Amino acid sequence: MTKNNALEFLSMHQPMPADCDLSQELIDEYDAIREFFIQNPDRKAITLFMSSYGEGDGWGVYPLVEEIFYNCDINDVVISIQKILEDRHVPKSVRYWVTQHAAAFPDKRLLKGVNISLESDDEDTRDVALVALDFIQEEK
Repeated sequence: MTKNNALEFLSMHQPMPADCDLSQELIDEYDAIREFFIQNPDRKAITLFMSSYGEGDGWGVYPLVEEIFYNCDINDVVISIQKILEDRHVPKSVRYWVTQHAAAFPDKRLLKGVNISLESDDEDTRDVALVALDFIQEEK
């Protein structure tokens, strides 16, 4: 696998299909790319991964994606979260997962986007936004 092939795959899956439409082959490739970027961090992969979340949990793979971001520059991660959460047209599935990332990478720059998530018609997204808000408010 090359970095360019991995980035191209992510670019073509914005977002991934809903869990009910996933194939084993597709999620296995996504997971292999996730593992590749854990070992080979690249700022180009941050927003691509954050924008790739389909409906559901990616057969258990989406919760593991966050591990990539811990190996990246925190500022790059926060900027990607901010950009995505401040976009009111981001898909519901993407908003849900990226709002979770806001809790893992709390920063005052994320307040506007998290407040947009608090307005979501999705109860799970609102719940996650409340958690993220608590972490951000604790951040010094």
